[in-house]
Amino acid sequence: MSDWVLWGHHLDDYREMFDLSPEDLRAALLEFGCGPSAFNVEVRAQATSCVSCDPMFVLDEATLRTKSLLVFADRAEQVAAESTHFDFSRYGGLEGFLAQRRAGMDAFFADYTQGKKDGRYQAAEDFHLPYPDFSFDMALCSHYLFGDLDNQDLDFHIQMIRELARVAKEVRVFPLVDYNDHMSTLIGPLLLALQQQNYGVEVRSTRYHLQQAKGNAMLRVWAQECHI
Repeated sequence: MSDWVLWGHHLDDYREMFDLSPEDLRAALLEFGCGPSAFNVEVRAQATSCVSCDPMFVLDEATLRTKSLLVFADRAEQVAAESTHFDFSRYGGLEGFLAQRRAGMDAFFADYTQGKKDGRYQAAEDFHLPYPDFSFDMALCSHYLFGDLDNQDLDFHIQMIRELARVAKEVRVFPLVDYNDHMSTLIGPLLLALQQQNYGVEVRSTRYHLQQAKGNAMLRVWAQECHI
C-alpha cells in the first residue's frame, strides 16, 4: 500500500480511477488488494456480481477493524502533514476528505460479516487466486501495486498481473506511481514483458486528481481480444 493511500474508497472514486462506464459497472467484477473499501457494497445494486479479494480478509471483523483503524490514523497524520501535495477541493478540504474515507470504511465494516458469508469478501494469496479462467469480466486493483515495496519487484508485478488476467477478461490497475509520487520505474519493463508474452496493454489517463495532477493514470491489461 502506498504511503499516502487511505482506505475507504467509494464507487465514485473507482469510477474516476478506473474510467468505468455504466456498462463496466454492470459486469462481473473482481476487486483485488482493496482493503476496507465501500466499492463492493455500493456497486451491488448494478453489478452482475462483485467479489472483493484481499489477503487481510482472512481476519474476523473485530480484528480487521482494529488493525485498519490504526493504519488509517497513521496515514491520516501523514496526509495532514503533507496536505499541500493534495487537491481536496472536491471534498471541501482535508477534514471533508477524511470524513468521506471514514464513511467508506464504516460502510465496508457494516457489510463485512454478511459479505463474507455471501462470498463477496474473500481472502486469497497473490499468485493463486481461487477462481477459474475468465471468471470475471474485469479485475480492479487499487493502490496495491507499484508502491516500491521490497517484496514487490518486477517479477512480482508480472506474476500478479498475469494471474489477474487469467481470472478476468480485463485488468485495470491504479495508480502507477511509487512512494515518492513519481511514475514507477517498473512501468516500462513491465509493459515490455507483457507485450512479449502477447498481452494487450494500455496506459490511460483518468479524471482522478487527488495528488494534484500526479498519479492520474491507470494500466489496462488483457489476455484475449478486447475492444478499446
